[in-house]
This record gives sequence, structure tokens and C-alpha cells, in this order.
Amino acid sequence: MKTGKLINALLTLCLIFPWTLNAQRTARISLHEQFARLGYDQIELQRTAENHLYLVGKLNGRRRSVLVDTGWSFTTISTNAARRLPSSRGGGTNESPYVLIEELGLGRNSFSNQPARVERMVFDGQATPFEVVLGCDFLRGHFAVIDCLNRRLYLRRCAPTEQEQSRFEGFLRENGFKDVALDLKNPLAITCPARVNGQPVEMLVDTGAVWSSLDVRQLDRLGLRALPTLAKISGVGKTSTRGVAVGEAKSFALGDVPVKDANFALMDLSDWGLAAPGKELSGVQGILGGTELVANGALIDCHRLKLWVKQYDAARIVTQPTR
Repeated sequence: MKTGKLINALLTLCLIFPWTLNAQRTARISLHEQFARLGYDQIELQRTAENHLYLVGKLNGRRRSVLVDTGWSFTTISTNAARRLPSSRGGGTNESPYVLIEELGLGRNSFSNQPARVERMVFDGQATPFEVVLGCDFLRGHFAVIDCLNRRLYLRRCAPTEQEQSRFEGFLRENGFKDVALDLKNPLAITCPARVNGQPVEMLVDTGAVWSSLDVRQLDRLGLRALPTLAKISGVGKTSTRGVAVGEAKSFALGDVPVKDANFALMDLSDWGLAAPGKELSGVQGILGGTELVANGALIDCHRLKLWVKQYDAARIVTQPTR
């Protein structure tokens, strides 16, 4: 009798196990399928060692490296790339003229007549490895959703209908994602409400940032202690390379959603136009960077201004500042 029960149990396992594997495979690809059913174009991205999301695209037929950066207000091309554009024309300010890109190729997709600023893009005096930056203006204008964990950029030619959006959001909730309402600032920036050690912090959502960071003026309020590290960071343009301290938070939440506890880079964010009195974004006291976006499986809906997070135990695939 016991032998018969054992055989039946084994047969049941043989039937269930392949079905479970198929279900897992379906779960892995269903997100991409859902985007396709809703009419999104999918563009595969790559990730640099500095945690930047980018692809190799085409600027009026020429291959160019393209950074996808939610922390960058306006789509920008380097001065070197702009010199070779036949459609280049003056405009904007003396420091930031603009061009109209006749054709921008991203994956299998092509976009016409895209406005872009022209800047000399340097890190600590040296040219950046990317020649085009897709900023918030492009991402919002093309209804972008960025899958930070799986390195995908999803774009649409028109806004999803309310029914399509409802179906999409229902699908995400059924698969364990939780949403956080984002805010849109002027100058153009997307921010996220957060809590560090229970205290409120408004953070810039920045896929171009290596780490998440907090302004040093917030240490006492947030109950953080600054510990020195060997890490250094530099910004575009006049911001110089500087050392980075680190602070370990006991608790961290995005909106009302508790997420993985985090180590934050601690620095003066005023060079980036944040956190300091008199700055336009003085109320933004931190940056939500690639490390936490990846670690929590984030989807950034740039059009509907929602951040969808799903905790992954093994998703922390980039290095935090180390002591």
C-alpha cells in the first residue's frame, strides 16, 4: 500500500514539475509579451560598469552611443556629433544651442525631427563615452517605460488608452509589483517620495547615477553617520571629481513601499543643482540611482509618472561604494 502511494506521488511530481518549469518560463517572458500586446516597441539596452543604461543607435545614419538618463532634463548631443549634422542651427543660449535631429535610430525604431541641445559633455575634463543623451523630454514625449533590471526601453507612438493602462497596471500588481506615484518638477525632472530611517526625502529618479545618494546636509535629520570610502565620483561639465562617504540606512521606503535597506553615497549635491537653498530643485535632497533601481526590479513609467518596484533577492548586481 505504501509503495503504491509512493509511486502515485512520484507520478504526480513528474506531471507537476514540467508544468511548474513552464509556468516559470512564462512568468519570465510575460512582461515583455504584455508590453508587445499593448503596442510598445522594445529596445534592448546595455549596462556599463558605472551602471549606465545605453545602446548604440544612429544619428542621421551615423552610429552613436546613446545614454538613457531619466536624471537629464533635455535630450542632448555632444558638440562633436553636432558638427556633422546638416540640420544644425543656432538657438537656445550661447552655451547650449540646439539642433533638430532629422533621424534618430534606436534599435529597429526611427524617430524624425527630434530637438536636442548641444553641449560639450565631459567627465573631469575628458570626453564622455556617450554622444547622445535621451532625456526626460524624449522619454515623456514617447510614453517610455524603462525596465531597469532587464535592461529594456519600451516606447509608444501614442499614449496608451485608459483601458490599456488599466490592464497593464493590473498585470503588474498580479505579478507582485507595487506602484509609487512620482512627481514632475520644473526644470524638467522626475522625483520620488522616499523615507530614510523613517524621515521623508524627495529623491531625483536618475538612471544615469551610479549609486543612490543623499545630500550631506541631511545627515543629522536622517540619523546617518558618514563613513569614508575609496570611491570617487564626477559629474558632467564643471563638477569635479571628489571623494564619497557612505551612510548605511536602517530602513528605506519608496513612497509607502518598504524596499531593500540601502547604503547611500553622501556628498554635497548643490553642484548638481539640488538640495541647496536658492537652487531651483532645493527641495530634492537625494538621488535614486541605478543600484536601488536594479535591486528592486524597478519599472519607470515616464508618461504616467509611476515607479513600479518588485524586490529581487539576487538582483543587486552592481557594487555600492565600499569602505
